[in-house]
Amino acid sequence: MITINIDDKEVKTEPGRTILETAKSAGIDIPTFCWHEKLDLHGGCRLCLVEVDDMPKLQPACATYVCEGMKVKTNSPRVIKARKGVLEFLLINHPLDCPTCDKAGECELQDQVFKYGSDITRFTEEKRRFKVDPGSFFDDLTIGPQIIRNMNRCILCTRCIRFIRDIAGEYQLGEFNRASKSEINILPDIPITNQYAGNVTEICPVGALTSRAFRYKIRVWLTQRKESICPLCGDGCNITLWEKDDKIYRVTSRRNDKVDDGFLCDRGRFGYGFVNHLQRLKNPLMKRNGELVKTTWEEAFETISAKFKKIRQDYGSGSFAGLGSSSLTNEDNFIFQKFFREVIGTNNIDHRVDVKNPLPGPSTGDIREFYGMTNSIENLEKAEVILVLGCDMNVEHPIMSLRIRKAVRKNNATLILLNPKKTKLKNIAAEELIYKYGTEVALINGILYAMIEEKLYSKEDFSNHQIKDFEEWIKDYGPDKVSEITEISSEKIKEMAKTLSQADTLVILSGRETIQHHQNKDIIDSIFNLLSVTGKLGKKGSGFNLLWENSNSQGALDMGVLPDRLPGFSEVRENKGLNFVQMLDAINTGKIKAAYIMGSDPVRFFPDRDYVESTLRKLDFLVVQDIFLTETAKLANVVLSGVSFAEKDGTFTSAERRIQRIKRASKPLDDSKADWEIVSQLASWLDYEFEYQTAGDITKKILRILKGTNEKRTGSNTNRKKWFKCWNNN
Repeated sequence: MITINIDDKEVKTEPGRTILETAKSAGIDIPTFCWHEKLDLHGGCRLCLVEVDDMPKLQPACATYVCEGMKVKTNSPRVIKARKGVLEFLLINHPLDCPTCDKAGECELQDQVFKYGSDITRFTEEKRRFKVDPGSFFDDLTIGPQIIRNMNRCILCTRCIRFIRDIAGEYQLGEFNRASKSEINILPDIPITNQYAGNVTEICPVGALTSRAFRYKIRVWLTQRKESICPLCGDGCNITLWEKDDKIYRVTSRRNDKVDDGFLCDRGRFGYGFVNHLQRLKNPLMKRNGELVKTTWEEAFETISAKFKKIRQDYGSGSFAGLGSSSLTNEDNFIFQKFFREVIGTNNIDHRVDVKNPLPGPSTGDIREFYGMTNSIENLEKAEVILVLGCDMNVEHPIMSLRIRKAVRKNNATLILLNPKKTKLKNIAAEELIYKYGTEVALINGILYAMIEEKLYSKEDFSNHQIKDFEEWIKDYGPDKVSEITEISSEKIKEMAKTLSQADTLVILSGRETIQHHQNKDIIDSIFNLLSVTGKLGKKGSGFNLLWENSNSQGALDMGVLPDRLPGFSEVRENKGLNFVQMLDAINTGKIKAAYIMGSDPVRFFPDRDYVESTLRKLDFLVVQDIFLTETAKLANVVLSGVSFAEKDGTFTSAERRIQRIKRASKPLDDSKADWEIVSQLASWLDYEFEYQTAGDITKKILRILKGTNEKRTGSNTNRKKWFKCWNNN
């Protein structure tokens, strides 16, 4: 540690930090435009100039590094004069259209001019103007599906260019021409279409870049900011909802360095339209004469309860099936599985609708049976070697993809891609191998074979006898044979084996291709074998990470929305239920007569649409609970109107098992209700009372149950402890 003096205040800091970073950590404000904590250094705006003893000229605080005994003045008359000069220079050509500018109220230039500026100008020349349309005074240029540029407001801080280039890894935005004619623009007919483009509208300090979805809709000071979590993938990005009169006007990032680094993908930023959609369900519906018509909650509950009681009396509890959702909250799913197990009396519950061969219910008792992440999102950037297997990270987990880019760019991580198709991470990968679809097991075992053959395994962890067991496992997967199966050369397979075995830390990420694979369990077993042989299974910084794709896929697993697991992964000892594929078989054979589907649309997402649709039509009674009249809901006898994530409280569990709260930002539409509330009220119609009055009551119950199941388990399991710690930190 070293000590410097800032404005007569002693500040301790670490060598290698800039004056700006040190001042901010000490609560001392130094204004900036071009500087952004997550972007590479630019040092172009000169607004952060400070006075440093023994230096004749003012120094940019963002680019000047501290040294022992340094004395800095951030608000001396000389510094203030310089800042006023910078602002005056920026305003030479800046339009005076603050009353109509969409950035008003959150414009950094406006704020700094208010603080340092003057109400007079020394310039009488006509302002420079970039004209897009000679007949218009707005000079707006569309440079992407959601991005509008107004170059006259731009201060050339280049934050947008640096984000697109350095963070997103794209080259769709650049600075053209020179001097006073410099402008930020795209290449002709090549718009900004990457999925992170919306971030430039948030990091732009002025009104030069605005989003089509929000501009001119409302003034920001008229809205309320509500904290929430993005519901559109499993990364768990923190977001802010901007709301007024129960309408969501926009979504912005809410920086959490452990998760999202302060960035959002465009799906999360612009995908909120469903909350305010005109086709949202607002009331329960009941089928009469083949048509779904509006009904009351009392009539809906009375009809469902009467039918459920009759079916249970005639056919027993095993004639029911329940389908929860990987997109609803932990509280919703917990109540749903409790309803089926305690009220209906069956374990025929599941939430996995997009696979024909679902993985068995996971377990925290054996790391090989825990299907989730063992690394954190934050620690991905610290790995030496990252292997992505069967996962298009940009599509499935866009924010984790940014972490991988950061690991390669900042820490020189080695990225290896093994996929059946090309992906966008190719431009930073050390190696991308495209294997023949469906040959994952052979490929991994072929790599394992090469490791053992070349004696690349961890000799400290394995005896000759143990290695012989692995040799027996992979004896039929020699590199030449595997090359023929996978269409990857045997030389590449041997190189892969060497790279993976020599890494100090190895992180393996696998996603949709593995989860939906007909040999998914075999793939995972082979990956764990590979980690074992390299000596990295359980080693700090290394691990296997199965990436569940939906916002609460991991939470649905945790809550026991499974036929063979209870909340906390306790095993169902007796009367294990049916998974969704087995439920469909049971419907076709007449064993299941009624189904209750909450927040899921199997007709749309099950791999065989015609099969699942024709099967659901055979039910005696179908209840669907959703926010839209989905393809599945159209088949229902009764449709119950739930609410969106923006209209209820609860928690989501991200793919890394991080538990995060969503908070109600607006009122439920008309007569719709929170999903957990609907299930609780239906239980009372079936003569069973749940004791929960709020979502928070359910959260507390979940914590008590999980704590109890955790304490009953014997042995130590690092992953289980980390998982439970996430709940305690909620």
